[in-house]
This record gives sequence, structure tokens and C-alpha cells, in this order.
Amino acid sequence: MRATTLTILLALAMALGGCTSMSGPPGPPAPPPLPSLPDLSPSGIAGPEPAAYRAIIAVSLSSIMGNPERAGALQITQPRRFPSLKGPAWIVCVKSSHWPVPRHYAIEFQHSRIVSSRLSVVLDHCELQSYAPFDWASEAGRVQ
Repeated sequence: MRATTLTILLALAMALGGCTSMSGPPGPPAPPPLPSLPDLSPSGIAGPEPAAYRAIIAVSLSSIMGNPERAGALQITQPRRFPSLKGPAWIVCVKSSHWPVPRHYAIEFQHSRIVSSRLSVVLDHCELQSYAPFDWASEAGRVQ
């Protein structure tokens, strides 16, 4: 009797064990894969360091600071990463010392294009940067 009870219990356990692996009716099909999302990392938004930034700025100086011939000798910084309101960017500062007090301009780049320019504000840190001479006329001549 004991063997029969064990056999019945074993058969019942095996039968019920099979029920747990069964699933109900098939569900809806899997959704199609999402399109690839844009790269929102800092380097994805800002792009690589702008290689021709000097030439790009040289041909855009009139929209950045007015008549560049009246600005006197200009100086320029190297590009550096900057947390802009438009997303991560590269910033380049240009300094004009023709005025009684030097004027600093901040130019922001994303993917080697100017996205913003203005007179520098404290957050730009343009006053703290190292500058090199900027012959904007010869740089602009290289582009044209």
C-alpha cells in the first residue's frame, strides 16, 4: 500500500510540475525595436574639438563684435569644454584690448559650428584664460 501511495504521489507531483511550466495563450507580439537615440553624451552633443575654429571665428567676427578693424589687436584662446545652456559645447574666447578696458567675447561651438556668441560673462572664465595673438585677417583669407 505504501508503494502505491508513493507511486500515486510521485505521478501527481510530476503532473502538477508540468502545469507550472505551461503558459497561457500567447501574448501580443513584441513591439518593433526603437530607432536609435541620438548620442546625448557630452561629446555627442558638442562634437569633436573644432579644428578650424580660428578660421570660423575670423569670418564671423563682424557678427560677433561689429567691425573687427576697429577692435585693434585681437587675441584668442584654445577651445575648451563648456557646460552651455544649449548643452555641452566648446568655448573659445577672443580678447580685444583696443578699448580702455579689454573686452572679452565668448564663442560657443557644437559640431564645429558657432551656436552662440556674446560679450563674456563671469561664468565663461574668459578673463582667466591664456591667449595667443589672433591675425583674423589672414585667417579669414585662408577660408575664402
